[in-house]
Amino acid sequence: MGSKKRVAVSACLAGHNCRYNAEPKGNPEVIKKLEKEGCEIVLFCPEDACFGTPREAMDLTATSEGVKALTKFSREDRTGPIVDYAEKFFDDNPEIDLFVGKARSPSCGVCTGRLYDEEGNLLSEKEAGIMTAEAKARGIKTVDDESL
Repeated sequence: MGSKKRVAVSACLAGHNCRYNAEPKGNPEVIKKLEKEGCEIVLFCPEDACFGTPREAMDLTATSEGVKALTKFSREDRTGPIVDYAEKFFDDNPEIDLFVGKARSPSCGVCTGRLYDEEGNLLSEKEAGIMTAEAKARGIKTVDDESL
């Protein structure tokens, strides 16, 4: 084969200020490790692409219709645009071998997303974010930056 391993990486980890509050949350060690391994890095950020930066923070919330990404204060459902972005991203990048998400992100957390009930009570700290769920559904190996 000889082709480079293609890795989808949360853009914030590469130093892009695309977090909800526009504060940096880079993880240069992840990027260095992937570059050293000769990986082709494909950056993504569904929240910045869909809602801009800065924006209201979101939480994963268990609702009667399933898990949703709701804004913390206005309780706006932002699940649909994130799902649409994720589907398009993976359709446009079918050769992704690995997905590296930002730990605890409601979009990109792999197994560290926090899930709340509709009253704001913490139910779990081991959930997959909305985009991560799409990666997993497509059989792509997923990992949080902190465990890489």
